[in-house]
Amino acid sequence: MSAHKARGATIGLGRHGLRHLQAYRSLEEVEIIAVCDQRPEAVRAAQSQVPGARGYSDWRELLGKEKLDVVSVVTNGPSHAAIVLAAVQAGVGRIFCEKPMATSMADADDMLQACQNRGVRLAVSHGRRWDPNYRKLRELLCAGVIGKLCHLWFTCGGGLFAGNGSHILDLARMLSGAEPQYALGWLDTTGTPNPRGKEFFDPGTVAIYMLSNGMRCVVDMFEDLGVPPRIEIAGGIGRILVDEVSNRWELWTRKNEDRQEPVQAYWLPLSPQPFASRPLDMVQMLETGLRELLGEGQISCTGEDGEAALEMLIGAHVSSRNGSVPVRLPLAVGDRNTNIPFT
Repeated sequence: MSAHKARGATIGLGRHGLRHLQAYRSLEEVEIIAVCDQRPEAVRAAQSQVPGARGYSDWRELLGKEKLDVVSVVTNGPSHAAIVLAAVQAGVGRIFCEKPMATSMADADDMLQACQNRGVRLAVSHGRRWDPNYRKLRELLCAGVIGKLCHLWFTCGGGLFAGNGSHILDLARMLSGAEPQYALGWLDTTGTPNPRGKEFFDPGTVAIYMLSNGMRCVVDMFEDLGVPPRIEIAGGIGRILVDEVSNRWELWTRKNEDRQEPVQAYWLPLSPQPFASRPLDMVQMLETGLRELLGEGQISCTGEDGEAALEMLIGAHVSSRNGSVPVRLPLAVGDRNTNIPFT
């Protein structure tokens, strides 16, 4: 960008919106000139972090009055598309949109097309793309540390398949470099009230995906689970366990002398390998993502990446709706208008 400070705004000032503001404060090249939330108390809390920023309760008014270079969209999912499209129309050149980027594939298509037409740089906030642990893990997997990547399994309590599970769907693509080909889903029918309001629909889900490289991705977020999140990644000759809450990363693989033995020799012992990790830092991930967005180089999580994760989410819903039968991805034209009010 040019030498002057970029003029920025954050729309949506919940807990994560305040993290966005914290990340912006670490960027000398950005000045937050406006903040927006429907709740006056949230606007006041944000203004205490960024004195001088003008406060708004309506994002339409903000985009109509302020000349902006960069905007963070940190509202709930159903409003993402309208805000992003309006920001593009208002001349904003860089947009950081929270996940899921939209609530239908048709809306996501419109967002991508609008950004492409206007030359707008769009990033979607699947934060693990900017985490040094996962970046290092991807390098090791690409180098064959556990052989052919075969399986990613995620379990987590609390439901909220889109709100929390979408990160894992993006992670499966990031770590494998492969694309989902089929989705199979079962929605939890417990009916736990959504913590953000009854207007949202984001139940726990069990979903299975087949990827183009043969990897299987399984997500179990049924609402009878009361356990912290855990990831297991299995390869032809090793496995990895990730417990983000306790910052425990375990990598096990065959000994060097056993690596050329047939994969079918599953009884061969696995040896632990060192993996130095650091606790996940959401603000640091956002800061790294914003630096990429403000630059001119490659963005680690693009609008296309955000749309791919959204398609995996909707694919599981379509499968469940159709009697939990496999659904081919990309979704058929008729399913691209399926709209689900994710949080």
